[in-house]
Amino acid sequence: MAEATNLDVVVIGAGATGLLLAQGLKMNGIKATVYEREEASTYHTRPREWGMTLHFGQEYLSKCIPPELMARLNETCCDPFFSEKLTSWPMYNAQTGEKLFDMQGFNPLRVSRRKLRALLSEAVEVHYGKRIVSVSRSDGSATATFADGSTATGVLIVGCEGVHSIVREALVGKEAAANSPIDIQMINTCWTLPVDVALLQRKAHPIFRLGYHPSNVQWVTAIQDVKDPNDPSSFLFQQAISWPGKPLVEDFPDHKARVEFIKEKALAFAEPWRSAGLNVPADQHVHIDPIEMWRPDMDWTSSPLWPHFTLAGDAAHNMPPFRGQGLNNGFQDAEKLVSELLGVKDGTKTLEEAVRAYEEEMKPRALTEIDVSLMQGRMAHDWEGLLSAPGFRAGMNAYREEVNGKLETASGGEAVAGVNGA
Repeated sequence: MAEATNLDVVVIGAGATGLLLAQGLKMNGIKATVYEREEASTYHTRPREWGMTLHFGQEYLSKCIPPELMARLNETCCDPFFSEKLTSWPMYNAQTGEKLFDMQGFNPLRVSRRKLRALLSEAVEVHYGKRIVSVSRSDGSATATFADGSTATGVLIVGCEGVHSIVREALVGKEAAANSPIDIQMINTCWTLPVDVALLQRKAHPIFRLGYHPSNVQWVTAIQDVKDPNDPSSFLFQQAISWPGKPLVEDFPDHKARVEFIKEKALAFAEPWRSAGLNVPADQHVHIDPIEMWRPDMDWTSSPLWPHFTLAGDAAHNMPPFRGQGLNNGFQDAEKLVSELLGVKDGTKTLEEAVRAYEEEMKPRALTEIDVSLMQGRMAHDWEGLLSAPGFRAGMNAYREEVNGKLETASGGEAVAGVNGA
């Protein structure tokens, strides 16, 4: 039996996964300190905002935060005034407005990235303005060095700093740590709408509505923020428009060209997407992101940093966003790592045994979901193959087994097995 250990865990990145990990460790008597690259002034006020779908991850969230915080989960919802319990999101033929099906899920909630971070930050020690530049290991400890020259040392460092993780690069090398591009581009931004148009969006569906168009364009319109339920002019809506191939990000000379692109696409869409797109403000700052992914399909236990370094959330598995699995898998990572580290704390496991057990569960789970999400993304932007997409068969549920038939992977290989939704 291993000796009981006084753990000191350093969490790099104050995203939702890193904060939940810190919450879970603290709740179980393990010291955890979070280091975030952004300054506190911009971390809580950054202009770019978006919503995320929290579904099966609620189970893992509830295990890592105290009951009084869980009772306040509604505060993180994009519309905290909406009290109806939902079991699905509607999917439509966006050319005709005809409903295709309801994508099932466990009590799906649309949560604000900003609000969720604010809740999970409570009573957690977070140091802002700490941009990690290098890492090192000495016997029994790990150290992160930041751009301001300061350092943080603990028994374990967990890289939770997102899709461009420095900890990931240190573990596997720069080339292996690089994200793989997917030939899909996405506009993801938010704007307010005239009262009649805002009411039309909420009438179509109060929270979320996804449209597939025969031109292979997918368009999500979702409520992002409701400050006053009696003032529709203040409602903020997230608009996520994605398409395969060109135009690429560099094909747009400025934001005016991006606004015109949205309006042009909207003309071919039914309501409510049409009105949402035609009413994009002329001065709207439009963000376009090329979709990328990263698969944890290599063994990094031979790294001299391991087992005093590991990864969680987007740093461990950058997933295509088309099934809304990133946040939920990140929360599962946090709960699993907390449960394994408890064994180190009480002396029933060594750190190596705990980190190995965590990674041996996390990696195959993430690899399956990345492949399924990739397939969903391909099919969602291919009108002819749409009805075979995973969302039609398993909704938002986590995949417990691989998908029937041929499954495209990042390397162009295939995987075959049975399919079962959770």
